[in-house]
Parts: sequence; C-alpha cells; structure tokens
Amino acid sequence: MNSTVSHHLRIGFLTPWDTSNANAWSGVLGPMMLALAQRATLIPLSTADVQTALPDRVLARLLGSISSKKYLWDQAIATSRARGRNASSVVGAADLDVILAVAASQDVAFLNTRGIPIVQVGDATFKAIRDYYPMFTNLHPLSVVQQEAVAKRATRATDRFAMATQWSIDSLVADYGVSSGSCVLAPFGPALEPSQPPTAALGEAGVLRALLVTSDWARKGGDLAVRVIEHVRRQHPGVTLTVVGNTPDGLPDWVENLGRLPRQELAEQYERADVLLELATANAGGVTLTDAAAFGLPAIATDTGGVSSIVESGTSGLLFPAGADTFTAAVAAVETMLDRDVRSRYARGARAQHEATLNWEAWADAVTALCVEAVSSAPHRGEMGTRA
Repeated sequence: MNSTVSHHLRIGFLTPWDTSNANAWSGVLGPMMLALAQRATLIPLSTADVQTALPDRVLARLLGSISSKKYLWDQAIATSRARGRNASSVVGAADLDVILAVAASQDVAFLNTRGIPIVQVGDATFKAIRDYYPMFTNLHPLSVVQQEAVAKRATRATDRFAMATQWSIDSLVADYGVSSGSCVLAPFGPALEPSQPPTAALGEAGVLRALLVTSDWARKGGDLAVRVIEHVRRQHPGVTLTVVGNTPDGLPDWVENLGRLPRQELAEQYERADVLLELATANAGGVTLTDAAAFGLPAIATDTGGVSSIVESGTSGLLFPAGADTFTAAVAAVETMLDRDVRSRYARGARAQHEATLNWEAWADAVTALCVEAVSSAPHRGEMGTRA
C-alpha cells in the first residue's frame, strides 16, 4: 500500500454499531478502526442511536400475536429508511472520499451518498443466512420480502465489496448478480491476540485440552462437543473440555464450565488450550476461529458456511462436513490431535495462517486498496482529500 496516497484518503466508517463499545460486532470493530487509521484519515459514522421505526414496531407486535413466524424489525424497510436518513445526515456533514459500510447494508440501502462511492464490509448475505442461522429461520413472509428488498437495494448502491469469506462472495455473485471483479476476499483478524507470539510446545503426553467458545450453544454444536469428548475420554482420560460463553446448566462434572469471561480471562483460556472445537451447524466464519489462529490453536471444525476461508484443513486444523457422520469424524479428529507432533505441526500452521492472512494489517491493506480503487473509478470525483 502506498502510504503517501492512502493517508490522503478520507474514509467514512459507517456502521450501526456503537464504535466505542469494545465488544461491538464480536469485538472486531476496534481493531478494524485502529488498523485503518494507520493508513487513512478515518471518520467514524455510527447510526447506533437510530430507533426502530414505529410501523415496524407495530407490525412486529401484530404479527407476533397472530403468527409463530418472526418479523425482524431492525431489517425492515421503514427502519432502513430511518437509518438511511440518519446516515445521509452524518455523511453530508463529513468531508469524505469514500464510505466504508461495515455490517451496514440497512444503512446504505436508502443512503443519499452525494456521489461518494461505497465499499461494503461483511461476512454474509441475507440469502446465505436465511434458513441457515437460527435468527434468520422461520421468518414471516412479510419480513423476508422486506429484507430481500433492502439487501438488493444496498447491493446495487455499493461499488465494491470486501468480504470475509469466499462463501459470502459466492453468494453475492450467484444470488445478487454482483461482478466477481467488484469483490475482494479480506478475511478478518482476531478480536483477541496473545501478548507474546505463541510457541508450538509439544505439551504433555496423553493430555489434550479442548476449548469451546460459544455465544449460541445449539448453533455451535455444544451438545455434540460434549458427546465427542466424553467418547474419547473412555480411552484417553487425559482429554478435557473447557467451555466458555453462553453455556447451559447440567453439564457433566468433568466439563470445566466457565460461563462468560472478561476478554483477558478468555485470552488466558486460548493460551492454555491445545485445540479449539467448533462443531457448528451454521457458521459465517466466526471470530473464535481467527482468535484461535492468533494463539496458534488448531481448530477441529465442521466445514460449513465460511469456515474453509479461515481454517485450512490439513494445515491449520481439521474440517469435515456437518451431518450424520459429524460425530465419528470429530472423534477421529480429536484422537489425531492426541499425537503431540501432529498437534504441534497444526499449531504452527494455525499461527502461520494468522501471520499471513488472518490479521488486521493484511485486512486493512486490502480494504484501503479497495477504497482507493473505488474512489479512482467513481465518476466526477476530484483528488483524494478534496471534493470535486
């Protein structure tokens, strides 16, 4: 990246999240902004204070009283219009070269850009996650129609896309007619990093400390992870499981159930673990996987959604399809990781992948270059740092 050029670039960082919240969007907004600010002039533009529109609140209550299907008001047309009006106001008050819309399709769908190009940053499309993620399952038809209209409108308004996984790019191209040339694969970095680069120590013979980090126990395959480790422990009692996050009561006594932890304590769990278990039924490409790579932690994961853009099976972890044979495959993968030499090789591979692609420096270089390209290709624009 030519720093002389990029530092003249004025990026409006538009997001519906509160940019002062360290945990916003699974904790990735902060490192995103920090890395970008080293390459360009960054102007945060948050629409977090926009309230759900009255028509959507009324519809949600009405449909909830007569139907078991969900109406997602935050992604409906009336609320998207309200977000667009707010975003148009903050964009109009700023002196920008480009709008970087981060998880902000609802903000840009009805945005008056005043000719400023838009680059979207995301990890999924509506069509990709509909009937895939639990939150987007069992939607009322009225919700589906509106969400699809908002998604299409936002997609048409966008000049370039920086997507976290190939899965999300494939959906943009196949489902929304976006040119593949307008998309760049820019994997996210971690929300947590070790204070010192990890070492791929061999560890103790016969001991394997598995870690499960979950915000959604069912989606992350929590029950399956317990069954897998329980099965392996019958022959290898040195295998343990630590679970962190939103966890249920009534887990077996041998499971170390820590619940939700502060960031520093969660980082300590990544440091002491030997392998990450991610047996999810749906996964856009979770930050737990990029966190694990930063700590040199191999992943045992289901190959679903965007996971294969983050975990390179056979190098930084082991992937297998979700389905009827997931249990057997997961057991075999855990047993494979009991070999200390094998585990050390995967640990080195995980850390190498972090250093090569799964870090915020690489992400920010790719996104800044894409922003420069969008500005250069936009009609009737002046030099960066000036308004035509």
